[in-house]
Amino acid sequence: MTVTRRLGDPLGRLNPAQRRWGGAGLVTGVVLASVLVALTGKGPAPPVSSFTGCGGPDRLTVATGADITAGSFRRDLIEEWNRTHTTQVTLVEVADRTDEERAEMAGRARLGSCAYDVFSVDVAWMAEFARSGYLRPYPLDPQDAEPFVDNVLQAGQVDGVQYAVPYVTDVPLLFHRRGVSVPTTVEQLWRYAGEKGGYAVQLGDYEGGTVNLLEAVRSEGGRVTDGERIVLDDGDSGPRVRRALSRWHEMLRAGTLARGAENFSKEDTFNTFRDGFLVRGSKNSVEESSLQAFRDDDVAYMRNWPFAFHRLATDRSMYDDQGRLRFGMAALPGVGILGGFNLAISAHSDNPGKARTLIDFLTGHDAQLKLFACSGYPPVLESVYEEYRRNPRTCAQLLAAPGEGTGKGSMPSGEDTEITAPMLQDLAEKIYQGLRKAESRPKYSYYSVFSEVFRACARAVVTGDLLAKELDLGRLADALRDARRGRAPDDTVGTLAHCGKPEGGQGQ
Repeated sequence: MTVTRRLGDPLGRLNPAQRRWGGAGLVTGVVLASVLVALTGKGPAPPVSSFTGCGGPDRLTVATGADITAGSFRRDLIEEWNRTHTTQVTLVEVADRTDEERAEMAGRARLGSCAYDVFSVDVAWMAEFARSGYLRPYPLDPQDAEPFVDNVLQAGQVDGVQYAVPYVTDVPLLFHRRGVSVPTTVEQLWRYAGEKGGYAVQLGDYEGGTVNLLEAVRSEGGRVTDGERIVLDDGDSGPRVRRALSRWHEMLRAGTLARGAENFSKEDTFNTFRDGFLVRGSKNSVEESSLQAFRDDDVAYMRNWPFAFHRLATDRSMYDDQGRLRFGMAALPGVGILGGFNLAISAHSDNPGKARTLIDFLTGHDAQLKLFACSGYPPVLESVYEEYRRNPRTCAQLLAAPGEGTGKGSMPSGEDTEITAPMLQDLAEKIYQGLRKAESRPKYSYYSVFSEVFRACARAVVTGDLLAKELDLGRLADALRDARRGRAPDDTVGTLAHCGKPEGGQGQ
């Protein structure tokens, strides 16, 4: 069977909207122009074509997204595996953005490709990948399941079946400058940010923007979904959704949300908080594209993922003259959305047994300790959080050879300063607090379609391209019900008619 025939078969089963949204991943996966980074060590990246065949009996290939953490320690972990096992592992970083990463992985899986043995699957994609037949079930005995944080493990389940185990989890934290008031409620956060230097969030047109907008809505008491149901237009949920989006628009217009947030990714927001000033980026509206504004004062608050801690804490500019950090962390007021990545075995892998052995290694206690201490990956095991409550250790201490004290061992290069054990203890506690109350995104087979349809309307209100009073909750709810089934409106990136925007209408 040729690749051309296998390419045509799955697309032929899709309706036109599914071809545009689901089938796009297939095309992107085959002709993806993004840079791929393959790591068996630190060598140069092979071409995409190097990963079109099967790995053979003694090779495994892991597909994952780009690593933006300090130290990139997961590469060191793969090297450790390769030094101690005959089966050699290649780590392939398929894309920088999660949307492109999903498209590449889904495209290969839809073709039946055995190029990847293990997928690092964003928790938001689990239903799509499992129900599409891309993954093998991953059954766990009770004693195997017990070590994982409960709600983190559940993110790998679809329709009552375990398809993956967590590798790294994620939950938003509130980073704040030292000396400012630390809010414990959403209302306090808005007030303090308005008075003391602003709040940096991620509202770019990507999955991270969806997460921030869902958090805003849920923190206001609004609900877009309830299980499989779309409840945006039920009871008082709709008005709460409208109120939340309207509030964020007012904060963006007033400068409380850091200017440029409408285009921010998590990396942009991190840089903003670190540098303390912003250049305004363009929105979709022409009049905003040429405007630039600078903030003279530091951004006081930032919503971001835990990766930002290691990036900030290894930067000497983030310390004062007494060696104290210029920032602190707290649990995010309101509702945080659970993130992270699960490890799953491809349904087309020729080496499922060896793939499971690798996953056991990567999710074991020792590996999870090192990933957290050396790069800031939030752990998925209860035992790691318990250890950091009782006996916190630094990356250098974990990597020191037995009998050599606390030498740096193979400490990740490029760090200007060392993160201390008390710092890691505080980070672990803040992450754990967030995990216990974090909520999950909907488990829809076509979640990516749902996400983009919701994001298009929600961002339009926040950025001012759609009047809050014009947001048609009933029409949007119907569009989301269609999106849940894989049918996207034709105007998602165009007129926003499914949001209720009048033809030719102007935003605020």
